[in-house]
Amino acid sequence: MNKKMIMTSLLAIVGALFVVTVSLAAPITQNSVLGGVVVDTVAVGTQVKEGDSLLSVETIGGPMVAARATVNGTVTSVTVEKGAKVNVGQAVAVINDGK
Repeated sequence: MNKKMIMTSLLAIVGALFVVTVSLAAPITQNSVLGGVVVDTVAVGTQVKEGDSLLSVETIGGPMVAARATVNGTVTSVTVEKGAKVNVGQAVAVINDGK
């Protein structure tokens, strides 16, 4: 095999591994544990760690975290906006855990 064929083969293998890795990444839905009016949300594309705040709602005692990340990963979508009403158990964000 010449150098060009070897490089082409290596690039094909690396590309295939990348596709497999990306396709194995699992989207994980995050749900609110409190109901109320949304006062803050995490931005799409944010890297989060388990326990990081994703969403806050207004309560009698002031703003409270209503959803925390259950995994490390990247926020791929947020399904609520500031000012919207969110219910307990409602899906509010999706995190891709990269696994």
